[in-house]
Amino acid sequence: MDARLRDGIRLFNGRQFFASHEVLEHFYQDTESENKPFLEGLIQLAAAFRMFSDFGEVKGPVRMINQALIRLENFQPAFLQVRVKDLCQAAEAWAKAAAAANAGPSTDTIPKIQLQRFSFFS
Repeated sequence: MDARLRDGIRLFNGRQFFASHEVLEHFYQDTESENKPFLEGLIQLAAAFRMFSDFGEVKGPVRMINQALIRLENFQPAFLQVRVKDLCQAAEAWAKAAAAANAGPSTDTIPKIQLQRFSFFS
């Protein structure tokens, strides 16, 4: 895994969404074209959760999460060692809860990006 992707994920999971967005943007600039839609989805998630956690916005983040889910759809169940299906399910559930309440859930409920664990046993 590219160190920039790993760093962007670490920052995202540490709730440092602006920094995560910046790191992922730099990786986006240098990566192969087949990775770009996937990274755009992660960048949109980081931006959405930043808008929620830093500014308390709900409608914009929900809209951005839904756009990110469209971008990430073709990369399921996993891509670049990221468990994309799990991330999409958690982000979609968060967005639905936020939209239904017209208020975001706690920042503690923002999903984390999980990585695949490899095993030699089935």
